[in-house]
Amino acid sequence: MDSSLAILIGGTAVFAGAVGYLVLLRDLGTRRAGLAGAGTAAAVAASFLFMLYLATLALPALLGFVALSSGVVGYLVLRRDLGTRRGVLAAAGSAAVVTASFLLVVYLAVIAFIAAVGVYLLLRTRVRIAPALVLTGTTLSGLLAASVLVFWVSLTYVM
Repeated sequence: MDSSLAILIGGTAVFAGAVGYLVLLRDLGTRRAGLAGAGTAAAVAASFLFMLYLATLALPALLGFVALSSGVVGYLVLRRDLGTRRGVLAAAGSAAVVTASFLLVVYLAVIAFIAAVGVYLLLRTRVRIAPALVLTGTTLSGLLAASVLVFWVSLTYVM
C-alpha cells in the first residue's frame, strides 16, 4: 500500500468517525458518542484493510464485498426514512452504482460512498428527507466524477 492510499483511508476513517460522533452526540452524550465514533472509524479502516486483502486474492471476491457492504450500509441508513421496500430499492441502486464505479476508480468509489452517506446522516437531522436525498445523490455523483477525473489525470501524466 502506498502512502497516498494510506492517507485516503485514514482520512476516510476519521471522517466517518466524526460523522458518527456528531450524529449520535445529542442522543448518547459525549462519552458514548465518542466511543461510537471511534468504533465507526475502526470499522471503516478495517473494511478497507479487508478490501486490500481481498484484492490480493481475487477480483470477484473484492467486488462482492464492495457490493454487499455498500448495499447493507445503504439499507441500514435509508430504511428508517424510506421504509423497507424503498430502502431495499435505494440500497440496491447505490450498491450497483458503487460497484460499477469501483471498476473504474477502485477505492475512490467506496470513499465517495462513505462521504455521501456522511452527508446524508448530517443533513437528515436538519432538512427534510427529500432534499437530503437529493444532496446525497449530488454528492455521490460529484465525488465519483471527481474520482474519474483524478484517475484520468494521474494516468495521463504518469504514463
